[in-house]
Amino acid sequence: MGDMVVYERRHITVDEFDRMTDACVFDPDERIELIEGVLVSHAPPHNPPHAGTTGRLTRLFSERFGRQVIVWIQLPIVVSARTELEPDVALLVDRGHFYEERLPRVPDVYAVLEVADTSLWYDRGKKLTVYAESNIREYWIVDIAKQGIQIYTKPSGTRYNNSRIALRGSTVSFEAFPDIQFGVNELLG
Repeated sequence: MGDMVVYERRHITVDEFDRMTDACVFDPDERIELIEGVLVSHAPPHNPPHAGTTGRLTRLFSERFGRQVIVWIQLPIVVSARTELEPDVALLVDRGHFYEERLPRVPDVYAVLEVADTSLWYDRGKKLTVYAESNIREYWIVDIAKQGIQIYTKPSGTRYNNSRIALRGSTVSFEAFPDIQFGVNELLG
């Protein structure tokens, strides 16, 4: 028997991913995230319910929070050396420079939100695990189909210790801003 060739996957880092993005390796319309060193293409398109809900959240959060946070929409957040995600919405600490000098890291994040229309299985599976492992303090899934908001807090290992579902008719707030309330009806439209 001849020499056997062994192939191994080569995971990439956030720095390599960013250089690839800067070099226009990917199609400009393609949404790609780096999860644990692996490139992941966002297959779900931004259909009207997803886009409309993301727009509504953007407006409501911008109006209600004002200058207390930076509302970060579908832009990258570095959560580890091998993971860079683009949540639908993130609430970031305002450090006065709009992250022009470096991308936000976990300590810069109050909360992340994913709008789930066709991606609920992924948002509640892999994304939840990655956000918990990265120690993102608070993670919301805005579930368009079931008309509710899944709220996860207190990350520990690969999960969150606290979770609840807020349905229409109830109010919600972020742990970092308990006095700023949102009606689930207004968030879902």
